[in-house]
Amino acid sequence: MAVADRRILVVKLADLGDLLVCEPAVRSLRTAMPDALIDIVAPPSSAALAPLLGHDLRVISFPKQLFDHPRSLARPDRLATAARFALALRRGRYDTVVLLHHLTTAAGATKFRWLTRAAGARQVVGLDNGRGMFLTTRVADLGFGASHEADYMLRVARMAGGADVDPAPRVDRGSLTDYPGLPRDFAAIYPATGPYSPPRTWAADHYGAVAAALATRGLTPVVVGAWDAEDAAATIQHAEPSTISLVGKTSLPQLAAVLASARVVVGGDSFAGHLAAALDRPRVTIFGPSNRDAWRPWGSVDADAVSRSAETRRGIVVYHDLPCEPCLYTGFRLGRPAGCPARTCMALVTVEDVVRAIDLVIGGS
Repeated sequence: MAVADRRILVVKLADLGDLLVCEPAVRSLRTAMPDALIDIVAPPSSAALAPLLGHDLRVISFPKQLFDHPRSLARPDRLATAARFALALRRGRYDTVVLLHHLTTAAGATKFRWLTRAAGARQVVGLDNGRGMFLTTRVADLGFGASHEADYMLRVARMAGGADVDPAPRVDRGSLTDYPGLPRDFAAIYPATGPYSPPRTWAADHYGAVAAALATRGLTPVVVGAWDAEDAAATIQHAEPSTISLVGKTSLPQLAAVLASARVVVGGDSFAGHLAAALDRPRVTIFGPSNRDAWRPWGSVDADAVSRSAETRRGIVVYHDLPCEPCLYTGFRLGRPAGCPARTCMALVTVEDVVRAIDLVIGGS
């Protein structure tokens, strides 16, 4: 089959940050097959990111949360939804399915086996940790953190016929939408990390102290995020009255434009850190229970590894190394999204640690 006739289905049923990290894999496929049809299956919450990725993608929205457990199909309404979705996939006449997931749980592997069989493609490429018998082309999964997630997913794309491309995630700057009225010099703070793993969230009053420190450096703090950051934004504004809150006020293209103009982007392990890296903005990311070797924003280095080079100061990961860390995404297991009751790893990260890292990255910006 000619390359131009290829029909490829990329599967990434994950949140915004996870999908953004897969951009190099999609770019790899598009570079090797510029005229191929490439569709991507994504949940509704992440589908809006596709235009920022570029690469002429068509998004097929799939409500994955309805099917996270095989017993969900016992409900007639969900079984009907699954049947309609399977029929739509089969009509796509895909030659190749590129599965950009770890097969972390047995239930997840069952879901992906069903999905790939529904597509009916001759080639199914993905990571194999022992649960990938349904894959026709396997890439060895060595566990979370053995490689950065962007490297893992790029490896899968190359095995599917993709090109060898730069593994740094990117966004299409032409898709950004300006947000009016921003101060000339500002720092973006994203205090929320989403509902999946609340222990990744640093204390709001600590962010307030960081905002005050930023103000003394001539930078207006600007808080960004969805509505789950609203309480944290109020705490930060109370600590530093010059703070501007854009919580819940930006679309994805506007959020990207805000971060693209920021002197530094500060927050926890979440989408905004990956977006800042894709925009090549100075960034400081606070890690605790999550696996920083797997999920650090691309190009970010440990605080104790920072050299005098401006390149190594572009992004810094701040954490306190404990014997129990990480406890989320470790080895071949999901780990503990709820963390431990003490949440010591986050509590040990001080305001001084974060401000010191900010000074390093804004010195190189």
